[in-house]
Amino acid sequence: MILTGISVLLLAAHGMLAVIGSAAFADPWTPEAGDGTFVVVRGTVDDLRHLAGGHLSVTVGGANVFLPSRVADRLDLKKGSNVSIAGTVQTYRGEKEIVVEYPGDVVVT
Repeated sequence: MILTGISVLLLAAHGMLAVIGSAAFADPWTPEAGDGTFVVVRGTVDDLRHLAGGHLSVTVGGANVFLPSRVADRLDLKKGSNVSIAGTVQTYRGEKEIVVEYPGDVVVT
């Protein structure tokens, strides 16, 4: 009986987290954010570049965002789309960028 109750509770919590999304737990993007910080940036896709291997590089609100192919393949982003993107800050070639791990971390609004 106790295990059933705990299982139901865990399933309900999982469902609520899926609805809320991971962006609810992210810090707002700032250029000063340190590597490893989970951040969210909201705005318009100002630039979108297709990279080798099916990866995408987008610019949103002045932030560079890297979408690996496993994420980019599941999205239909266009320049001018309004988005909310959550990911982890990393420094690549001396520049800060947000790296997205899951397709659900990109929401087109």
